Order: sequence, then structure tokens, then C-alpha cells
Amino acid sequence: MAIIYEIKKRRVIPNWRDYKRTLQIGELGLHHPNSLDININRIINDWSTSKNIGTAAELISAAFISNKTNFSELTEAISLIKENSSNSSSALLSLIDSIERPTNVKSNEQTSKFLLEKDIDTIDDFQAFINNKSLFKVIHRTKNRSKNEMFNPIVWVELARLYTMHGQEGKAERALLTALHLAPDNRFVLRSATRFFIHTDQFEKALYYLRKSKSLKYDPWLISAHIATSSIMDRFSPLIKDGEKLILSNNFSPFELTELYSSLGTLEFNDGSFKKAKQLFNKSMIQPNDNTLAQMEWVSKEDSRFSFNPFVYETVINPFEAYALDHYENGNWEGAFYNCVKWFLDMPFSKRPILLGSYIAGSLLKDKNASILLCEVGLQANPHDPALLNNIIYELATSGNLDQANKYINQIREINMASLTNECKVTIQATLGLVALRNKKFPIGKKLYELAIENAGRMKSNYLKNLAIINYARELLIANQPEKEEYFNIIKNMVLDDKHKDLIELRKEALEYKNY
Repeated sequence: MAIIYEIKKRRVIPNWRDYKRTLQIGELGLHHPNSLDININRIINDWSTSKNIGTAAELISAAFISNKTNFSELTEAISLIKENSSNSSSALLSLIDSIERPTNVKSNEQTSKFLLEKDIDTIDDFQAFINNKSLFKVIHRTKNRSKNEMFNPIVWVELARLYTMHGQEGKAERALLTALHLAPDNRFVLRSATRFFIHTDQFEKALYYLRKSKSLKYDPWLISAHIATSSIMDRFSPLIKDGEKLILSNNFSPFELTELYSSLGTLEFNDGSFKKAKQLFNKSMIQPNDNTLAQMEWVSKEDSRFSFNPFVYETVINPFEAYALDHYENGNWEGAFYNCVKWFLDMPFSKRPILLGSYIAGSLLKDKNASILLCEVGLQANPHDPALLNNIIYELATSGNLDQANKYINQIREINMASLTNECKVTIQATLGLVALRNKKFPIGKKLYELAIENAGRMKSNYLKNLAIINYARELLIANQPEKEEYFNIIKNMVLDDKHKDLIELRKEALEYKNY
């Protein structure tokens, strides 16, 4: 059976986008009361002796990072880049724009709430976007930029993000470490690195580089990242008090504090303090970003006392995660799928939108091709991921492509099953049971399905158990096995929670196989 990547405890982990979009969304206002005194004299001297585009880019980047933007050399460097704008990157031009017009990007100048890696209209557009050759070309261009702008940390972060999109985590880490060496106190660099290290399960490294930063205690965005990362590790963050002081300082806008409020609210929620959590979440929603909107959506589904409608917040840019989860919860499969695709296009290394989107496409919209495509895309950034492998095997098997499914089954066999979550083990057992039944290996298939059902019961997961039983009943009906009447009656009389509209839909489909 296909798996939906459900987070048991969502945290406010920083999102990781390219520099230009991060700047447009408004998360890079580095002008806090305790701005750092970074020495940029070396780069100014380099500019004096070598006035070229590469040195100009380094100078502009250093000026922005240090918040030192009022000197003649910077003006000269900006003029050179503008004169050669056709040879300059969009990120560098956006950086110049932010220096010349230091405004809160959450202003009326924001023309669109959708800022994506790439806009797409069709599946063909989607396939073109994730085409390996296209990605290789972008990586190659960015590598060349890193050679020409060796001291520009933004380029190194972007190179790391592109490598991560292609599943090249070793190269991505090396590029990020270079960026951290060049700008250890820069918010964009640190938040990007935090997301990468969490993505690769290197939580200690995420905390190490955050602690190492001189700007940590003065930046609400970084304190939130530290609290969220510590929470994943079941640790108490020593930055909680510092975060509370920043809130009381009245030096930051509601938007600048949205993730900090949300992280603190999540701690209170997980500790069972509803009143305190609600107060903090309400403050996080004064001017939320997409991350805190999704956090509030998750909380509202965990506890019905939090009444929430994400569609009320019309000014939030890239609200796709919250929208996808809300549509899914309410049985709007097309709306959920559309937003999963947009969610992925916003952050093309994340597997959560891929898993949810592939499940919706294949199991609920009956678009097997779209589901398989999403899984293939997800495997580019997350090769050998067991959940993605499971989903693509399920979709191929239920589409009748058993030979093609075997290729991925061989990859699953190479995975250490002991390292997997119980949820993933149960799902893979059920999927392998389906493959066996489709191959007419009935004893093996039945044993695997029944084992999955038994293990889901031990986990006390009614959702997983019911999902496995519904899938098993369908396969028994299709294969015309003796147990089909027993399981037909089981699912017919199954009591399902109305919030699990997907199970209701899948049961309806399975019951229709009665006269198959």
C-alpha cells in the first residue's frame, strides 16, 4: 500500500529556497539592533586593485552581509554590475535591489503570492523541469559562478541546494561548509545549512553552526531554528529565554517574530499547555509566513480546539503545504494534489509533497502515471528512500507493470529494514504482499498482508491497520481467493473516522470489486 508521509510532531524548521525568492518573501532583513561588525577591508582593497565583475560581486555580497552599504567603492561596484547586467545573475541583481531599496518585502510592492522555482502548467512542463540534463546544465553554470565568485557565500549555498535536489549530498555539504566559512553569521547561510543538516539527519551539525554564530542570540529567525532543531532531538534549547527577551524588546515586526512565536507555541503544545500555546500561535498568525501557516494547519488537525482556516491568510506567499494538507483533510483530492506539486516546485528536494502527492494521484485520483512520475522525481533528490521506493512499487504493481516494479523491489531488499520506522516496515510488508498476490504467489502474499495488519495493530495505528485491511480485501476480491467474502464483510462493516476521507474513498472502491 502507498504511504503518506505524516509528521507526528511537526517543527518550524527553516525552509530552503534560492536566494532571490527568499529575499522576495522577506526573510532576509538582516538589520537587527545588534548588527555585527564584520571587517570587509580586504575585499575593498581587492576592488581597488582589480575592478572586475567577480570582485564587484564579492564586495556587494560582503556589504550586504555586514550591513555596511554606505561607501563609495560599493557604489562603483554596483554601477559595474548594472552596466554588465546581461552577464550578472538574477540573485546578484536582487541583492543590489535590496541594498538600494531596503524595504520590508512584505509591502504592497509584492505582486504575487506564488514565487516558485519554476512555473508549470502541464505534466510535460513538470517533466522538463526535473529533466536531469536541464539540472546538470544549471549545476554546471553555478559551479562556474562559484569559481568566478569564490568569496560569495550565496553562490555556494545555491550550488549546495542544486546538489541536494540531485541527491548529491556529499558535494552539497562541501559547498555549504564553504559558505559557512565565508559567512558564519549570515542568516540566509545559517538557515539554509540548518535545513540541509536536518534533511540529512545531521542534527548535531545544525546546532553546532548555529551556536557558533555571533548573531544567534540577536536574531529571532536563528533562535527559532535552534529551538526547532533541539526539539527534534528531544533537547531543551538554552535559547528559549533569549527568544522571549527579543519578543519583549519591541525591536521586531510581527513577521520577523512569526517563526519564533510558532516554535515557542509548538513547545507549549507538545508539553500539553493549551492556553500558552494558543496565545503564542495567535501571535504567530498576526503576520505569518508559509512555514508558520503550515505549522498552524498541523496543530489544528492534531487538536480540534485550534480552529483554523489557512485560506483566510491571503497575503502569505507560497502557502502550498498548508493548502495541500487542508484540502487533503477535507477530501478535495484535486486541490490537494495541485498544491503538492506547487509545494514541491517551491522546495524541490523535499520528499513530503512527493509522498502525499503520489498517494493522492495514484490511490484517490487514479492517475497512476502522475503518481509514478512524482515518485521518480522524488528519487532524484532522495535516492534509495524506502518510502518513495514503496510508493513507486505500489503504483507500478497496481498498474500491471510487475517487471518494472521488480527493479525497485531489488533496491528495497538492499535496505536495512531494522533502520526503518515501524510505519514504513508495515507499509512495505503490505506492498510486497500485493506484488506477490499480483504474481499469483498467493500463500506468500497473504502471509505478508496478514503480517502487516498484525504489526499495525501492535503499533495501535488504526489508520494503518484499516488501510492494510482495505488493500488486502481488494486484492483478495481481484484474485478471487477463498477469503474474499470474509474480508469483504470486514471492510463493509468497518467503522471509519470521518476525518479519514481517503479510507472511506478506498473502501468504496474495494467494495465495487464484489463482482469482479
